[in-house]
Amino acid sequence: MFKKSMATAGVTGAALGILLAVGAVAPVSADPVFFPVDVVVHTDFSAEMSEFEGNIPGCETGTVVNGEGATHFTPWGGVFVGVKEFTCAGGEGGVDVRLNARFGELGSTGTWTVIDGWGSLEGVKASGSLVGVYTEIGIDDRYTGSAR
Repeated sequence: MFKKSMATAGVTGAALGILLAVGAVAPVSADPVFFPVDVVVHTDFSAEMSEFEGNIPGCETGTVVNGEGATHFTPWGGVFVGVKEFTCAGGEGGVDVRLNARFGELGSTGTWTVIDGWGSLEGVKASGSLVGVYTEIGIDDRYTGSAR
């Protein structure tokens, strides 16, 4: 009985060794490629749609519209929490961005995160910060961060 158990253990050990060896040579998926994001949205307070320009490959320009969100005014300024829809020029892709921003006399600051992408930007993940400077007709919000 001892010899049979040793033989079974040897076969089991050999099979386990083969499985481990096969697993060791299995391909490893590539790490995601990160790239910096630098986008400026030229918000015109009198228009429903604004334009943007930036460094997103294949989506260097396009339009932005406000989605679901809320603006709250306070004695020191205000807060905007909501979604903005970025659509690439030509309409072949875009993203929905959740934005949390504070604004006041000196401009705006906040954070942003991509919550959905479609078309050429489907599956993109991105987040970062925002700084805005007032213009004659609205505000230029600069979104910086990283995407993958």
